[in-house]
Amino acid sequence: MTPLPLPSEPPALFKDLLVEPEEARSILRPQKDERYGFGFALSPYRGCGHGCRYCYVREYPNALHKPEDWGGWVSPKLNAPELLWSQRHKLHQARVFMASATDPYQPLERQYRLSRRCLEVLLLCPTTEVIVHTRSPLVLQDLDLLKAFGDRLTVGLSIPTDDDTVRQVVEPHAPAIPSRWAAAERLAAAGIQVTIGVAPLLAVHDARAFARRAKSSGAANAWVGGLRLLKQDPFYKLLADHGWLKVLDPDYKDGIRTAFLDAFPSRKRKREARTEPVAAPAPAMARQPGLFDRVS
Repeated sequence: MTPLPLPSEPPALFKDLLVEPEEARSILRPQKDERYGFGFALSPYRGCGHGCRYCYVREYPNALHKPEDWGGWVSPKLNAPELLWSQRHKLHQARVFMASATDPYQPLERQYRLSRRCLEVLLLCPTTEVIVHTRSPLVLQDLDLLKAFGDRLTVGLSIPTDDDTVRQVVEPHAPAIPSRWAAAERLAAAGIQVTIGVAPLLAVHDARAFARRAKSSGAANAWVGGLRLLKQDPFYKLLADHGWLKVLDPDYKDGIRTAFLDAFPSRKRKREARTEPVAAPAPAMARQPGLFDRVS
């Protein structure tokens, strides 16, 4: 893999965002997830320009930035693709989630292209499954690359509300909800498996219409996730001020989830099924590239 030149400028402002490029020491974080069961989380950036006001990553230890600074800084991991290439032997028959602590298609990706270059490495790992999770239609700039993965890649689009006026309050720097629906439709039309992530669940205007909209986008799947608040989180006051505390009520979440299960009945049947699984024949194993294999 031939490294490509990358920007290496010192901290600078990018549209009011403090950009602090860095050389990372590691790129794959072992992680177990109740829903996905994935093996590794991969984050090409530290920090996120979307700056969603509820994001739990605000609490991560950081010597340079306070939680209230979240959304005002990003550190591109300049050596992320090279690190991933050197560690690809770990990914045999593994699942990679990109990304858990940042949005891989935040605005800086237009300039740094780190997510794309990491995906190019993962494409060369034929036994590795990939989940790309974003709230940005910028993912469409890599449509051809995503299609090349075939059925071992899924794109998750975060659409936590059906009301863009809610989004404007809680995700003021993230793409508008209609643009996310358009991205879901284009991805699905291109044959890419799409999952709608209603997470973290925010205020919803019409749950059943929301679920039907998700289904009509061409998404193969959808799920509803709760909101994770920090200790003494100022976001609680924002919810209270707007009359949105209902999103913390388990019954409210269950109601939204029921609407989505009704819209995606195949998922409901799978949950209710009690029959024993039928063993499928073992697929032919593809060999993961070795560390010293020559790749053209």
